[in-house]
Amino acid sequence: MDTGSTVPAEDLFPIYDDLNDGILIIDPTGRELYRNKAMERLPEHLENRLMGFIGVDECVCQKSREEKLVSRSQLEGWHFKCHSYGRNKLVLVKFDNRLGLRIKSLRSQFADAIRDGMPAASAAMKVLREHVNSRWIAIGVMDRALPGVTFDLAFDGDHLEAKRFPNLVAQPDSKPCSHDVLLTSRLEDHFVNASELRALGIGHVVGMSLRNHRNDCVGYALLADEEEPHHMSHRVTLLKELAVLYGPYFEVSTAQQRVRKAVADANTDVVTGHGNRRALESFLQECLEEMHRELQEADVQTLFDIHAMRNSVVMLIDMDGFKRVNDSMGHGEGDRALRLVADSLQKIDKNSRVFRFGGDELVQVFPRAGTLDADELRVQINKVERALDKEGFKDLGLSFGIVHLFEGDGTYASLMTLADARMYHEKRLRSVAFV
Repeated sequence: MDTGSTVPAEDLFPIYDDLNDGILIIDPTGRELYRNKAMERLPEHLENRLMGFIGVDECVCQKSREEKLVSRSQLEGWHFKCHSYGRNKLVLVKFDNRLGLRIKSLRSQFADAIRDGMPAASAAMKVLREHVNSRWIAIGVMDRALPGVTFDLAFDGDHLEAKRFPNLVAQPDSKPCSHDVLLTSRLEDHFVNASELRALGIGHVVGMSLRNHRNDCVGYALLADEEEPHHMSHRVTLLKELAVLYGPYFEVSTAQQRVRKAVADANTDVVTGHGNRRALESFLQECLEEMHRELQEADVQTLFDIHAMRNSVVMLIDMDGFKRVNDSMGHGEGDRALRLVADSLQKIDKNSRVFRFGGDELVQVFPRAGTLDADELRVQINKVERALDKEGFKDLGLSFGIVHLFEGDGTYASLMTLADARMYHEKRLRSVAFV
C-alpha cells in the first residue's frame, strides 16, 4: 500500500477512523503508532496472537504456508493483511462474519448435543458433519502401540459408521501429537500406511490433535479429501474450535486405562480372541440404532441404497461334529479348531466382525453388506471347511443361517432367532450325519 508522497500519513487517520475494517499501524520496532475505532472489536487474546504473528523486519508473515493457515485459523473468524506504509506497516484487520456465525453455531450445537445426553464423540461428529463438507471425517484415540491413531467413528461422505476408517500408523519422525495441526498432501511423509489412504482416494489430510484439560494429547480429529479443498483456513478454524470444545472430554489416567482394559477383556472371548456374546449384543444394537437413524433422516433413499445399514448381514455359524473333535482329539484341539474358524471367517471381509456366540457357534456381522447373499457366503464357508480339513479336522463341517438387519422386528433377539432357524434349516437340507 503506497500512501503517496503528497499526503502525510497522519492526515489519513480521520478517514481510517470511519472504516468498518480494523487498521493498525506499527513502526519498524513493533511499536504501535495508530489504531482506528474498528480495532476495538478484536478480542484482546486474539490481538495478542496477531501481534506475535506479524514479522518485525519485513511486511510479510515469516512462516510457512501451513503455519500461516494454522495461525490465521486461530483468529476465530478474523484475518489480516500486512502492507508497507512508508517505513512503517499497516495491518488491515477484517472479520469474516459468515465464519464467525458458523463458529458460534458449532459451539451452540455441540453444547446442546452434550446437554441432551449425546456422547461427546457423537456430538463432535454431528457438528463437524453439519459445518464441514470434507469427503471423510474421522475421530479417534491415540494408540501408543502403533504408534498412531485408532478411529472409533468415521463418516465417509455417505455413511456414519464405527471402524470405517483405517488406523493411522505414524512414521517414526512424524508422531500425530508432534504438531497440533497437520496439513499435507504428502501422506507418505507422515504415515506408514499411506497406501491404505491412497486406496480410498484420499489425497489431502487435515489432522488436529485433541488434548484434555491437562494438555495431554489423547485423541485426533481428521478431515480428508481427494485433493486440497477450497477455504482451507475455514476448515482448519472449525476443526480447531472442535478440538477446543471436545478435547476436555478425554481423560487419561492409569485407573481409567485399567477400566478400559477391563471393558475390553469383558468383551473378548478368551479362546478365539474375537468378540464374545456381550460384544455381539452391543455391536448389533449400535448397528440397529444407526439403521433407525438413517430411516428417520431419509427413509425412501435408504430403501434404495444397497450400502445402507439396513442391508447389513448377520451370519450364525454352527460347527457340525465339534463334540466329536473334543471327545477324540481333546479340548485343546477343539479350541484350536474354534480359533481357526474364527480367523478364517475374519479373512472373508476385513470390515466384518466375528464373535463367539457360545459353545461351537460363531456369529459374523457384515455391516452395509450390499448384495451379499447366502450363495456367496456358502462359497466362502466351503473354503473354511477345506482349511479345516487340511489342519486335520476332517470330521468338522459348518452350517450357517443369515439374516439382514431389516428383517425381524428390529431387535437383537428377533434377528438371532431368525438366523438360528435358518441355520438349522440349512443343516437339515445338507443332511450331514454329524453326531
